[in-house]
Amino acid sequence: MNFLIFIAMLYIIYNAFTINLFVGIGAAILLLVYVYFKWYPTFCITRARKTYGKDPEKALAIFAKAEKRMNISQLQTYAYYLLREGKTEKSEEIYKKLLSAGLKPELRLKIRSDYAVFLLKTGQIDEAIAELEEITVHYTNTTTYGSLGYCYLLKDSIRKAKNYNLEAYDYNSDDPVIIDNMVQLYIKLTDYNEAKIYADKLIEKKPYFVEAYYDAAYVYMKLGDITLAKELLEDARCCRITFMSVVKEADLDAFEAAIDSKSFNYEHKLGKFSGKEEYTEEDFKNLPEIEEEKPEEEYYDEDDPFI
Repeated sequence: MNFLIFIAMLYIIYNAFTINLFVGIGAAILLLVYVYFKWYPTFCITRARKTYGKDPEKALAIFAKAEKRMNISQLQTYAYYLLREGKTEKSEEIYKKLLSAGLKPELRLKIRSDYAVFLLKTGQIDEAIAELEEITVHYTNTTTYGSLGYCYLLKDSIRKAKNYNLEAYDYNSDDPVIIDNMVQLYIKLTDYNEAKIYADKLIEKKPYFVEAYYDAAYVYMKLGDITLAKELLEDARCCRITFMSVVKEADLDAFEAAIDSKSFNYEHKLGKFSGKEEYTEEDFKNLPEIEEEKPEEEYYDEDDPFI
């Protein structure tokens, strides 16, 4: 589409020059101004995304240049990258600005789900759960399932964590975040054989986030495959760790040191379930039915440094 618009613009300029020189120059100037205001934010975002992997601060500076002319979708992207780099005040400012605007209901729910991730990553777990539970009455997708499933794991409720993550897995069993939530669920249940089933599937997908390798390594360590656990920790170190990463460099160091010293009782970051809730098969007989529909297609940017 952009190519066709570009060809149309050249055609207009050409015809303007056939009238006379000044008309042609005037048309060219007007169209250049139009291009500047129309495509400048897109140009900045494309450049910023390509720069991000090498120089995050420079990428954010490029984003900032176009902020005043960004549309809603572009502002969402900018807010998310700000959160990745721990610029929480600016990120929250943009999310609140978007949520105060007159948005269509579905778009408002989408932005609220992004804001719930902000709440989760800034330690506001109860607020994130409340937001996601309200949103998912009307709007669910792979992201909301992954976010709320992880929140329930953090809240240490066996029944809620297991019920919801099983539901999420039924919804989209191919999403790496949802699969990783299943790995963490069975780690917390200390059922490492079951966790391995999901860890194997997760690693096959070559995930881009550090938590996936940390979690899988933990499972293999518990099952006695120390060689594979150490290999996965090396893979984890190849992932870029950001403000949003739950696993930090210090966690990888501590885990590796425990393996090297043969201290295989090293505790996973999530720990074990400490609640006294009892789980029975009855809990899963009345789970909500999941519509047999293909999950929305996930968009992957080949220039994204996390892939």
